[in-house]
This record gives sequence, structure tokens and C-alpha cells, in this order.
Amino acid sequence: MIYQMIYDEAFYTLTKDYNLWLKYKMQAEIALNVQQSIRPGECIDTYYAGAENSTKQCHATVLDNRFFQGLQSLSSGSSSTVTFNPNEGLGEVIITLVLPAPVAPLDGTGLALPVGWGYAMLRRVGYRYGSSQLYYISGQQNLVETLSLSEDSGKKAQILYLGGQAITSPADWADVTKRTCYIYLRLPHSSPALAGGSLPFPSDVLTAPVQLQIDLADFGSVITAVAGANAPPTAFSSGVVNFTQITMQDAGDLIARRFDMSKHALTIPLPESWCQEQLSFPFLSGTAGEFQLSLTGCKAGDLKKLRVWFTQPNDTTASNGIRNPNLFYAPSNVQFAINGLTYMASNSASYLLNNVLRRRTPPTITSSLIAYNAGTQLFSTTPVASTWVEIDLAQPHAIGDTGEVALIHGVPVMNSVLSLSGTMPIANQNYTCFVEYCLNCSWMASRGSAEFVF
Repeated sequence: MIYQMIYDEAFYTLTKDYNLWLKYKMQAEIALNVQQSIRPGECIDTYYAGAENSTKQCHATVLDNRFFQGLQSLSSGSSSTVTFNPNEGLGEVIITLVLPAPVAPLDGTGLALPVGWGYAMLRRVGYRYGSSQLYYISGQQNLVETLSLSEDSGKKAQILYLGGQAITSPADWADVTKRTCYIYLRLPHSSPALAGGSLPFPSDVLTAPVQLQIDLADFGSVITAVAGANAPPTAFSSGVVNFTQITMQDAGDLIARRFDMSKHALTIPLPESWCQEQLSFPFLSGTAGEFQLSLTGCKAGDLKKLRVWFTQPNDTTASNGIRNPNLFYAPSNVQFAINGLTYMASNSASYLLNNVLRRRTPPTITSSLIAYNAGTQLFSTTPVASTWVEIDLAQPHAIGDTGEVALIHGVPVMNSVLSLSGTMPIANQNYTCFVEYCLNCSWMASRGSAEFVF
């Protein structure tokens, strides 16, 4: 054995060719194992670290999240614009919102909020990178994407919990931790996943800032206020946006310092896909709960997946004042087709198992249902499952490393006819179907801006 090792080292020293040495090693192993001779693949050392099984960072970087910006307007239904000026890598963006404490003699009687209420407080988020076009996603869409991309059920539950704890009593309203929520913004450059997570967006290639438009929802569609309740809050007491930044230790390594970006272009792949702003399709379920929808508005491109979720309008507009904005209702017998060709068919909600097999976690989250007992004048919360549907059109592909990007094609669409049918749990009930189309996309950065290329 020692002689063999010495011979191997001598062979490598003489040849100075690592690939030739690996070939020699593989030939020696073939003689010992039939499987080694018939299987394709590269020979990788699983005992010692080497070039074939190790990676290292080329440019040393440092992470910080010391940059904060306050929202200009904190009132119900208002809008604010925040900017991140070009200064190297942009990472996660988080919003912290705080509701005011009731002022004596008021104590929050008759007011309640469900878990994850912070995400419902966002009506819409707009984003512009440099001088690119302004795109939007809804607050509910931001929640669904964030939960969908999380690696495990524990992380999903914590994201919803940190998005705002349930508030059901005056004691809860007096607790500032329960009046505080933390909201992750699922922007095109970012992902909540660590495995397969995103690279920072290199804002050094821009000459104009990254702009975010934060539109707050009408508080009346989120806060439960029953008859005889105290006046609900109409504004936040505090609202702050926190940016995570990744900077190079040697700024000379920045690509904008090494190349004239007015003459060159940098391709920046998106970590997952680009998701179009949600479209809504209201409908009345049939006598057996059935529905059939023609889905319109899909942008032309390489359609990788659809996310679909169903709500009931009464959850945010009921006359009794009860509000449950984060409830999604699971359909069954779902079928999806493009130009008449069926791409997804499920019986009795079998898509739930398909989604579990193709995703890290099932497309569902345990939310809370707010209820009120007029006799005791007390609120209660009941755990309920909020479920959405993932319609995957791209081949399943697992990404294991942080910052790894893979292009997996979907279905090319252009003026295509998309249809969705299924059965809802309640017959003759008003529902709204929300759909987001997710397409393969990259940025093309040049001349100080970054445009989306589909």
C-alpha cells in the first residue's frame, strides 16, 4: 500500500497533469469494481479535500445590515418610497412595523389581529433596479412566495410568527412585542432559502438607486373590530426598512472598476424565477363546488410555474367586523391546461402529495382563524391550514449550495390559452382565485441600469 502511494505521487510529479493522474487512478479502480467501469461520472475523492470536491471564495467579502430607512408615511392606505444607493451587493430587505399602544382609557377591547398580520398590512410592493421598469407584487403574493421558497416547515412557521403574533386581548395590545412585526420582502434578487439561496445584487453596476415603493393596506381590511370595539389604530407608530449589504474587502475587484460598463454588459441570473404581479379571477362555485376559469394576462416567455391560491371575500369584508386575511382554501380535482394540453391533473387534491415530492415542504401553512364570542366578549384563535397550489412546469431540480443558480426550462408561452378547473370545498360560494406566473428571467446590466430579459 505504501509502495502504491509512493508510485502514485511519483506518477503525478512526473506528469504534472492532474486530469491524466485522475484517469490513471480511475483505470486502476476499474479493475477492482464493475460498477466503476459502467457508470458515467467524474472520479471524486471522498476522503481527502482536493480541487474536485472543494470550493473557495475568489473575492473576500463582508456582510453588514447597518443601513436603515424610515417610511415617510405610516398611515392606513398610504405609500412610501425608499432607495438603496449603488454601493456594492444588495442582500435581504426587511421591514419592521410597530402598531401604537392604545391610549387610556382605551385598551384595545374588541380589536384583534391574526398571526402574520404584518404581511396583510402590505397592499403592494413596487421595485425598480436603476432605471428599469417599475414592477409590483402584492403583499399576499409576497407572503406566498416567501413561504413557498422556505426550506422547512419550522422556518415557514417562524416567518409567519415573526410577521406578527396574534393579538386577541387588551393584554396583547399592551405588549409591544406583539404589536411589532417583521416582514421579509421577496424581491427578484433575493430568496429566503439558504440552500439554493441568492447571490447579492451587484448594485455597483448601476448609476441610479434601487427603488422600493411600499404601499400599506387599508387597516380596516386587516384589523378585526367587532360592535362596541375601541377605535382601531389608523397608522403605525414606527416603520423602518433594513437593508443587508455585502461588500468586497478590495473594492478594486468590483466588476464596475475593472470594466467600462458603458461598453460591456453583465448577465445576472435570478435565483428562482421572475414572478409577475398576481392576477385575480373572482367566481361563484357551482352546485357541487365546481369551477372553470380561463387564465389570462400571462407574459410571453419561458413559463416555469404558477402559484395559485383561493380566498373568500367575506374574510376581509364581513359586516360583523371579523377579519381573517391570510386564509387560503384548498381546491380538489384540479386540472390545468395550456392550449388544450393538460399539464396537471389531480383527483381529490392529490396535487398535495405531488407538491410535497417536488418542493422542500408542502404548500401549506398553519394560520389562525379569529372568532368572537359575543356572550363572553372574548376572542379565540383556531389553528387552520392555509393551502396554495404549486403548478410546476419545469423538471424538478434540487439546488444544494448557497448562491448556486440553475436554468431549468419550462413551457414557452405566447398568446397561449391557459385554463384551470377544479372543485372548491363549499358549493355556491364566492371565491377569488389569485394566480402568479413565474418565468425564467435574467438581468442584463449595462450603461448604469439593469433590464429584465425573458
